[in-house]
Amino acid sequence: MKALVWTENRQLEYQNVKEPEIQKRNNVKVKIYGTGICGTDLNVLQGKMYAAPNMIMGHESVGVVVEVGANVRNITVGDRVVIDPTQFCGTCYYCRKGLTCYCEEFDDWQLGIGAHGTFGEYYVGEDRFMYKLPDSMEWERATLIEPLACVLNVIEKANIRPDESVLVLGSGPIGLLVQLMARKLSRITVATEIGAFRTEAAKKIANYVYPPQSLTIEEVLRINQGRKFDVIFDAIGNQLEWAYPLIGKGGRLVPMGFDHTYQFTIKPFELLSKGITIIGTGEAHHMMEKALSCAMDLPELSNLITDKIPLENFQIALENLQTKKVDIQSIKTILVSDSNYI
Repeated sequence: MKALVWTENRQLEYQNVKEPEIQKRNNVKVKIYGTGICGTDLNVLQGKMYAAPNMIMGHESVGVVVEVGANVRNITVGDRVVIDPTQFCGTCYYCRKGLTCYCEEFDDWQLGIGAHGTFGEYYVGEDRFMYKLPDSMEWERATLIEPLACVLNVIEKANIRPDESVLVLGSGPIGLLVQLMARKLSRITVATEIGAFRTEAAKKIANYVYPPQSLTIEEVLRINQGRKFDVIFDAIGNQLEWAYPLIGKGGRLVPMGFDHTYQFTIKPFELLSKGITIIGTGEAHHMMEKALSCAMDLPELSNLITDKIPLENFQIALENLQTKKVDIQSIKTILVSDSNYI
């Protein structure tokens, strides 16, 4: 089959690879409809994150079941499914405590990082990581279930209350999903964005949208009842130092975007005296069922899919999403495994 492989010379190449086969009695074989391009994928390409060489990349995927192992009972051939890529061994110390998001073998189990992913025509994995889609849910919305699971994970730990104000830094796919959920829970949700295209998308969700340089402390106090923010999400990954002056007493800072090169200097005395909390959320923790249920009542999710591009044309998709471009003319792109689906 054809797939996108992360090579030993750190290039993403469209290659002929062996089609995966069912090896275990709990395996499920899926014909992939498509896989969303994630910020994680872009970080690997830019050298900000590691992926094992000769690995099929991709993890935000949906498809149709074409074969099942002898012990599979929850899924049948013909079912449409979404695949949970945040997989785990189930036997290490943290997994046995129920903290599968901290699996000691995490890197070896994550699709597109240490295990073959879904930028290909087929994928074979265990039935415990497959979730059946309702017939009424279109592919585009279903592709966003996995990113939504990541967002629900941080939203839940941030514990937003109805009287609180929220700032979301960045209006890419994850930032927009955070805005969407925060807007339902908070008194006021504010977003930042530098690009015109994504600013327009954010304006349909958040109460206010600003270029970062315009969101001064004076402007925050003007729009937020004379107070700073209760919760700030950094959906970019390198903005906490910039955002710190905007957090109020008792507030929560939530880092989200992955950038292992970024460092943020804090004064512990200020955390103590002002009651500020920095929330590290880890990977999504058993959130796929919640995200699937949530997505069933969020048809607007499909609006975030702005491009569907054949897998073999991946270079075009990547060029459209390069972070060096100030005004990216896309939100979420799906690489479709079969051009007949487009």
